[in-house]
Amino acid sequence: MKETKRRLEWFSIYDRTGMEKHLARMAEKGWLLDKIDSGGWRYRRTEPKKLIFSVCYFPKASAFDPGPSEEQETFYDFCQHTGWTLAAASAQLQVFYNERENPVPIDTDPVTEVDAIHRSVKRGALPSQLALLAICTLNAAMLVGRLVGDPIGVLSSPANLVVGICWVILFLLVAVEWGSYFLWHLKAVLAAEHGEFLDTHSHRSFQIGCLVVLAVVTVYFLAATFTSGNRLLMAVMALVLFLYVPAAFLLVFGIKGFMKRMKASAKTNLAVTLVGSIVLSLVIVGMITFGTLRAYNSGWFSRGGETYEYNGTTFTAYQDELPLMLEDLLDGSFDHYSRERHGEGSFLLAQYEMFQRPRYDAEGYRGLPDLEYTITVVKAPFLYGLCKDTLLHRYDYWNDDLPEELWHSYQPADPAPWDALEAYRWTTEFGPANWFLLCYESRIVEITFDSDWEITPAQMAVVAEKLGS
Repeated sequence: MKETKRRLEWFSIYDRTGMEKHLARMAEKGWLLDKIDSGGWRYRRTEPKKLIFSVCYFPKASAFDPGPSEEQETFYDFCQHTGWTLAAASAQLQVFYNERENPVPIDTDPVTEVDAIHRSVKRGALPSQLALLAICTLNAAMLVGRLVGDPIGVLSSPANLVVGICWVILFLLVAVEWGSYFLWHLKAVLAAEHGEFLDTHSHRSFQIGCLVVLAVVTVYFLAATFTSGNRLLMAVMALVLFLYVPAAFLLVFGIKGFMKRMKASAKTNLAVTLVGSIVLSLVIVGMITFGTLRAYNSGWFSRGGETYEYNGTTFTAYQDELPLMLEDLLDGSFDHYSRERHGEGSFLLAQYEMFQRPRYDAEGYRGLPDLEYTITVVKAPFLYGLCKDTLLHRYDYWNDDLPEELWHSYQPADPAPWDALEAYRWTTEFGPANWFLLCYESRIVEITFDSDWEITPAQMAVVAEKLGS
């Protein structure tokens, strides 16, 4: 039978009321708190009993202190003399318990009590949390800007989508936490002036809900990454998850713990931990970068393909699978061609770019036909209109300095030959170009042919069959 256990407890830093009630319930179940550290709250098994808990705040304490200060030791002695036993302490947070039924409270003045909480919050969590809130706000604003500028690129990328969701959730967590704290503090100050301590509260359900969402999107992102087939992305993600993140965590707490054991002052500990963690983290990042570049240069991340020399430069001819190839549209041999496919998809959208181009060492390559198209797969129907509008107008900026008669734009075309819902053709001052935007039920195809092609109804039908269904 386990004699100890650890739990991650979701309490607001100032929620004295919630913590005291929770610890009393745990004691009735036979679990007594005996340590609070970076690994969570540790409980030891005891005889189930009814205990009274008191959560106090010691503003002068720090997580970097080598041990309790003389003033803290005096405070602990006073509490012990009145029947209060120290259960655990972490920075400013001090937790005591008492076996008496109606013990004398440690804190008897609500004004002093509220002030101690506020000073502890200002010294402890508030600066870092406000900095995090500022970072979250900045990243949320950047996400909105990217969504406005390139909604398809953001929503079709699992990485962009998940990172954006994470920043928004972190913003909500911090904003709710500190918005609630400041509202409570305003009311608590007024209540303390009337001799009352205003009960505190947490947002555990909201916090746990946010963390569940974070866990779900993280699992989704990892699944998308490790099934993408992109060996470079998979390697970098594995190194970050299994090397950098654990190493960074161990560095911060390892250096801090070592300095505490060496009895260094709080200021010295903080400075050494900060500088040491930054330097060693940079070393780890450098090692990861160096190893990744070595692997990349050795061809470990290559998608395959045949390399060839042309005018003293090495090129790679890829042979990716494409849904539509020149062989489907034209007669002839296209052996000396490179076929490339790029793109990614999320649970909302997917976008893939396809190219089939002649190799530079092919005879008369400048006169050979090529093919280029982009497929946007709309998995969430409510995004279809946004995607179509984005693709129709994404090159409008080309017209910024041109008179209206010289504008370039997509103009409606007959969708019937393409078996499409809607069709558009790129038009310039010189007339229609061989650049089409085709709207199908759940996908939008943007396809470009050589300028000298005469696109036949049979070729249009092949495009519809290969790309539209």
